[in-house]
Amino acid sequence: MKRYLFLVFCALFFFSTYGQTEKEYDVDLLLHKLQNSKDTLTNVSWFNEQIRLVYKSGIPKNKDVFLSFIKHTLEVAENIKDKEGIAWTNYYLARYHIAAISGYSNALPMLLKAKSNFEELENNLGVSQCLMQMGLISYVTQYYEDAIKNFKLSLDYHTNPTSTYLMAISYSELNQFKEAKTHFYAAIREFKSLNRLYRMDECYMYLGKLYVREEALDSAYYYLNKALDNLKKLDDKAYLTRPYALISEYYLKMGQLDVAEFYALSSIEYSKDANDQISPLIASEILSKVYEEKNDFKKSHFYLKMHYKLRNEEFQGGVKQKITEMQTIFEFKKKMDEENRRHEIEILEKNRVKNILLTSGLFVILLAGGLFSRLQFVRKSKKELQNEKNVSEKLLLNILPGEIAQELKEKGKTEARDFDMVSILFTDFKEFTEIAEKLTASELVSEINHCFEAFDGIIEKYNIEKIKTIGDAYMAAGGLPVPTNDSVKNTVLAALEMQDFINKRKAEMDALGKTAFEMRIGIHTGPVVAGIVGVKKFQYDIWGDTVNTASRMESSGEVGKVNISQATFELLKDDPDFTFESRGKIEAKGKGTLEMYFITRKRKEKS
Repeated sequence: MKRYLFLVFCALFFFSTYGQTEKEYDVDLLLHKLQNSKDTLTNVSWFNEQIRLVYKSGIPKNKDVFLSFIKHTLEVAENIKDKEGIAWTNYYLARYHIAAISGYSNALPMLLKAKSNFEELENNLGVSQCLMQMGLISYVTQYYEDAIKNFKLSLDYHTNPTSTYLMAISYSELNQFKEAKTHFYAAIREFKSLNRLYRMDECYMYLGKLYVREEALDSAYYYLNKALDNLKKLDDKAYLTRPYALISEYYLKMGQLDVAEFYALSSIEYSKDANDQISPLIASEILSKVYEEKNDFKKSHFYLKMHYKLRNEEFQGGVKQKITEMQTIFEFKKKMDEENRRHEIEILEKNRVKNILLTSGLFVILLAGGLFSRLQFVRKSKKELQNEKNVSEKLLLNILPGEIAQELKEKGKTEARDFDMVSILFTDFKEFTEIAEKLTASELVSEINHCFEAFDGIIEKYNIEKIKTIGDAYMAAGGLPVPTNDSVKNTVLAALEMQDFINKRKAEMDALGKTAFEMRIGIHTGPVVAGIVGVKKFQYDIWGDTVNTASRMESSGEVGKVNISQATFELLKDDPDFTFESRGKIEAKGKGTLEMYFITRKRKEKS
C-alpha cells in the first residue's frame, strides 16, 4: 500500500473541495474584472487575495480560466514592479502546477523565485508557505528526508498546522512511527483550536492507516471510525471516498473480506463525483487482494490492472527525473555565477594595481616586472583551478558512472534511460541487528566497511555498476549504463566471489573468537529505468519491478548461497561453468510464488 502515496497530497490539498464552507468562486467574473478594471495598476494585492480565496474554496472546474487569471495577475504585477505581488502570484502559480500533478518541475523554479523575493522582503509567512510547498514536492516524489527538512524550516518561519500534518505523514513513510504520532497529535490540537474540523478528520484517517501498518488494529479501528463517523454527518457521499478506501485496508487485514470489498467498491463509486484520484488507487489494490483471497482471479486481475494504470510508475520516474535535472542545473548555475563574480573581482583588483603603476610614472622595467608577476599569478591560478577541476571530476566519477558523468558535464543534465536486460544483485547480512548489538559502533562500522570495500573491488573486476548501500544491504547491477553480452554471467560471478569472501572472512573471525557476518545474495534479470536522482547529492539509481523481484530473491535465499530467479536461470542454464539446484516455487512477499534456483560454479575435474 505504500506506493500509492506518491500522489496523495496533490489531490488531497489542491483538487479536493471536502470540508470547505466557502462557495466556489466565479473565476470568469474575476478574470473579467481584472481585464477591465480601471484600478488594475493598484489592485494586484486585491486580486491575489481573490486567488487565495479561490484556493481556499477548492480549485474551480474551469481550471484553464483560473490559470489565465493567475498569469494575467502576474503580468500586471511585473509591469508595475510590485515585488510582493510578483512573489505571491508566483507562489500561487506554483501551487496551480503542483495541483496539475504533472507540473512539479514547473512549480519548483517559481517557488524558488518566490521564496527569494519573500526573503528580500522579510516576509516570513511567504517564506514559510514556499518551504511547505517545496516539502510537498519532495514528499510526493518520495524524498521523505528532504520533505521533513523543508517542513521543519517552514515551521521555523511561521506556525502552520498543515506543515506539522505533512511532517507526520512523511515520518510515517520512513517508518518512524513515534515521531509520526507526535506530529499527528500536535496537528490535531492545532486544527481543533482553529476549528478546521475536516483537517482533524484527515489526521484521524491517516493516523488510523499508520496503526494498520503497525498492526495495532484496535487503535486503527478507533481512529478510522472516528473520522468516518464525523464525515457521515455531512450527508454527502463524496466525503466518504477516502475513509472508505482506507478502512477497507483495515478489514482486509482482519480477514473480513466481504466488508473490505464493500468499502473498497463504495469508495471507487463515490470517487466519480468527488474529483478524487487517490481513493480509487488505494481501493483498486485492496480489491485485487480481496478477490485473490476469494480465488476470483479474473476480478483480481481486473482491479490490479486498474491499480497499475492509476499508479503509472513510469510517470513517477519521469517527474523525479525532471525535478532532479532542473535542480541540478539550478545548482550548477548558482556555482557558475559565484565563480564568475570571483573572477570579476580578481580582474578589477588587477586593473586597479595596473592603473596605480601607470599613473605613478614607474619605469618600464617595473611595469614589465608587474606584467611578469601577473603572468605568474595567472599561471598559478590556472594550475590551481585545474587541480580543483581534477579533484571535482575524480569525485564526480566516484559518484556516477563515467558515461553519465560525461553526459552531465557536456549537457548540464542527463536523460533517464530504459534498459531491457539488467541483472540486479542484492546482498544482506543475516541477523544484522543481533550482531550489531554485540559490537561497538566503531567495530560495526569497521567490519561493514571492510566487507563493502571488498565488494567494491569485486564488482569493478567484473565490470558491474555499484548502485548504492542501504544500511547493511549492498546493491549492484550488471548491464548498465553500457549493456554488454556477458553482464548476466559477470553479475553471477561477482555474487559468487562475494559469498566466497564472506565465507572466508567468517572462518578467519571464528578462529580468532570474533563476530563476523553471514550473508544472503539474490539476483534477478529484467527491464529497468535508470538515471540520476537526488536533490542535494547526486545518485545514479534504478527503479522498476525488476528491482523489487531481485530484493525478493535475496530475502527468500539462504545464508552462504546465491539465489537466482527463473529469468536469470533461463539466460545461464546452458552455460557449462555453472550448476543449478532447482528450489521449485517459493513464496515471495508481495509477489506470490516464484521459481528460484541456487547457482554455484561447476567444479573442474583434476587431470
